[in-house]
Amino acid sequence: MKRAVRAAAAAVLAGLLLGTSGCGLTVAGVDGELTDDWPPLAAPKFDLPAVGTCLGGSAATTTFNPAAVRDAETPCDRDHTFEVVLVGTVDGSAAQRAVPPEAGGGPGGEAYRAAYKTCSAAADAYVGGDWHTGLFGVTMQMPARRSWEGGLRSYVCSVLVLSDFFGRIGSSTGSSKGSLTGAAPKALHCLDVNGDKGSDGWWEEVRAMTPVDCAQPHEAEFTGTVQVGTDIAGELPANDQLQKLASERCWPAVAKFMGLTEVQLDSRRDIGVFWDGFDKEMWDAGDRTQRCVALSYPGKKLRASIKGIATKALPV
Repeated sequence: MKRAVRAAAAAVLAGLLLGTSGCGLTVAGVDGELTDDWPPLAAPKFDLPAVGTCLGGSAATTTFNPAAVRDAETPCDRDHTFEVVLVGTVDGSAAQRAVPPEAGGGPGGEAYRAAYKTCSAAADAYVGGDWHTGLFGVTMQMPARRSWEGGLRSYVCSVLVLSDFFGRIGSSTGSSKGSLTGAAPKALHCLDVNGDKGSDGWWEEVRAMTPVDCAQPHEAEFTGTVQVGTDIAGELPANDQLQKLASERCWPAVAKFMGLTEVQLDSRRDIGVFWDGFDKEMWDAGDRTQRCVALSYPGKKLRASIKGIATKALPV
């Protein structure tokens, strides 16, 4: 009852003040302006995930919705797909725009690429090495449009667990933190190839590359990463140009991994070079990393790493 009485009294007082103001009168200590003394509304608060939060598959969206992320939280010792490595903030002129930053060549592209660079560095620090060298992908979620209009300027960066070299999303029952350090259980090494043999005896199509222990039969081995097209701005180049750029970078990288010169590698007829390629989303985010692979002929199973093998016979 006390709360109701106070509300009624406040309503009466407001009516009195409005009435006297309408007659051109003032009350001692009152300037006649009713709105300039009201405290500003508090900024809206959003429920942000902490770094290290594990998320289920329902969080696999391109935008950050605080409610959806909250619903997807799960203990890291249970099956999950994503793990938060950074909660960043859009600031500067980009924060004043009517819409959140977006990938591409538009006005928000520069802010998006800057955020992705920060996100990628946070992923490296979290897993303990270059995330491109492990069974990881990175996803960056800018605020959903409605949340942005409500004042949210935070974006969420997560690492996601992959099931194969081609970026198919997998799951984990343990934290990815530090998993590229020490024994590096999530690092890429040897790969079992699923594909078809062409009429020339080489691979006509490669559908999947699944990580296996290098002592197990396999036909490929990850040899490292290279940077491709760092001097090219704008839209994703045509596929033939990308193939040329990647070939120019990956051939020497594979040769070095094997302990060969490029000429020596080119003279070997039992090993070829493969890379994973770009997609538009990756290119627009400013990521120019390509992963290089040494690839043997279909059916020619290797049973050990070929690192430093030089001119010796393959370990088949």
